[in-house]
Amino acid sequence: MKYILLVLILLQMCSFAFADAMPDFRLPDMAGKNVNLSDLLGKGPILVDFWADYCKPCKDAMPHLNTLAEKYDSLTVVMISIDAPKNQGKAKTYLKGKGYKFLNLFDSEKTLAKKLNVSNPPHTFILNPLGEVVYSHVGYEPGVEVLYEHHIRILLGLETEAE
Repeated sequence: MKYILLVLILLQMCSFAFADAMPDFRLPDMAGKNVNLSDLLGKGPILVDFWADYCKPCKDAMPHLNTLAEKYDSLTVVMISIDAPKNQGKAKTYLKGKGYKFLNLFDSEKTLAKKLNVSNPPHTFILNPLGEVVYSHVGYEPGVEVLYEHHIRILLGLETEAE
């Protein structure tokens, strides 16, 4: 019985040690140019946020995500719209009016969103420079950006887990 318990504990510890990799993607940006995840890797942490034009919490989160993008030069913030093709124009107009410092991509067929089980935006993922998901959060509540920043700072070597 002790050995079974020990094996179960070790298996649980191993599951925390290995993060899931974000699937590579190829999505169009605001100008229609395709961007691959592999093009973004290796430069630093990546924050990927799925959003939609109809989603008020998504829009509430954007200024805070922009602040993170401005604060950390090696952080790449990627906003992925899951708006239907007929609503992409509204999403693009909204983004152009804000002047945010993040990469805007469009997953109108929800191909990537489905692979990641994203159904209700906002859904935020933080990736290490290798593209492994180290944190995931569904929804937006004021203050959650502090938690995002903590994970980013750990990846940048500016904090430890215990802080």
